[in-house]
Amino acid sequence: MIVYDDIKKLRMEYSISQTKLAEFSGFSKAQISAWELGQKVPMEPEINKLNSVLQEAVVKIDRGDLNVKKKRIQHSKAKTKLPPIVKDAQQYLALTKNMDYSSEYSKELSKLYIAAMATKEESAVKGIALFSGCGGMTLGFEAAGVDLVGHVDVSESANHIYAQNFPKSKLLGKDIRKISDKDLNEWKKEFGTIDIIVGGPPCQGFSLAGKRNPEDERNKLYMQYVRIVSIIKPKIFVMENVALMTSMKDENGNLFIDIIEKAFSEQGYSIVKKTVNAYQYGVPQSRERVILIGVRDDIHKMFRYRDGLYGLCDITQQSEFRRENKKRVRTFKDATEDLQSLESGERSSVDPLHWAIEHPVHVIQWLKDVPEGHSAHENEDSELRPPSGFNTTYKRNVWNEPCSTIGTNFSMISGCRNVHPADTRSLTIREAARIQSFPDEFVFCGKWGDIRRAIGNAVPPILAKAIAEEIIKQIYGGD
Repeated sequence: MIVYDDIKKLRMEYSISQTKLAEFSGFSKAQISAWELGQKVPMEPEINKLNSVLQEAVVKIDRGDLNVKKKRIQHSKAKTKLPPIVKDAQQYLALTKNMDYSSEYSKELSKLYIAAMATKEESAVKGIALFSGCGGMTLGFEAAGVDLVGHVDVSESANHIYAQNFPKSKLLGKDIRKISDKDLNEWKKEFGTIDIIVGGPPCQGFSLAGKRNPEDERNKLYMQYVRIVSIIKPKIFVMENVALMTSMKDENGNLFIDIIEKAFSEQGYSIVKKTVNAYQYGVPQSRERVILIGVRDDIHKMFRYRDGLYGLCDITQQSEFRRENKKRVRTFKDATEDLQSLESGERSSVDPLHWAIEHPVHVIQWLKDVPEGHSAHENEDSELRPPSGFNTTYKRNVWNEPCSTIGTNFSMISGCRNVHPADTRSLTIREAARIQSFPDEFVFCGKWGDIRRAIGNAVPPILAKAIAEEIIKQIYGGD
């Protein structure tokens, strides 16, 4: 028999929120909250009903009929050492040889990786990646059949990761501002016709995560992109940035997006732009980005965006989505369900990227009873609320929804929606890489902070692949 004193204990052990229990039982959330806080005592019929409902819910959870995950409690107080950094591809492959993940999602990512690594035909669309980062966009375009023969990025650590995964690509320069017109003409001599240029200038100047300063020099790097396009003259270019770029203005009050479109138009390109969310294309993450695609005017073709194949829906509505030729959106659970459950300070024995930061005890106390989708700032006990921040911080993700946007600070438990749905910790590097749609085979090496930065700044490969496939179909098909 479950007595009312045990309601919260059992509810939290199985990650059943007050809202969900109210839905199951027919009692209001306010009633349940008052009982758990000892403000009211349930009557015997109410106790019997709660007993019945909770027992039924537990049976369903253990049977797998309900999509909640039993929360583990970490009892060990032992300090854990920071895992050693991974230096290169050889060491990475040695450390991951015993990994045996087998979810449908991880299998699909493996197929993407195999396609990207396949030898390209001589007739393949040839391109160059600007602001290439660690290679998220490159991986997606390569998987679609594009041969990206060279790249440019200012980050030494990102270039190191890129080189481990795309050893045939030539580093054409680091600081894009120092690449001369003469260098660009040398590229044409070396590579011949360059069909496509892809890349996303740094977004920190436009992002809410930054100061959104109109005079931020990073906001002007698009001019270098325009200059390179004006000399190389590819058939098509693709530029990616944060969605907030569309509302950012320069010091004169002009929209940056309008300035950028005009600059490319003056070089003879027809521009189409669209704000997309990565989850619409199969990425298990809500990540809004604006994509600009320019087609050279003499090609006499216009690119048309296709709607994403994935839509937000409850798992029970899949049949309706099939009738609309839609797929159910991928979720946090889809991306990580085959990964080992870890608590603060723990690490996987087989995956060098799957380890949890050790968080302060008081932060664990704030968060350990917080249900998925909620923040520690919502705790009814004021002593268990963080002293500062917003309701988006110290907040858990939700198993059956896309993860929140993966930024460069995903390991900070105090960040925006960085807490695991059930385990009381921030996200691991492996979880972030999966949610960004990087295959497990993709080599991440170097300092941990550099790896996190590379993952957070990357274009999700699945999104890049979807864009690349449409470009090949619409612009290059039939040539």
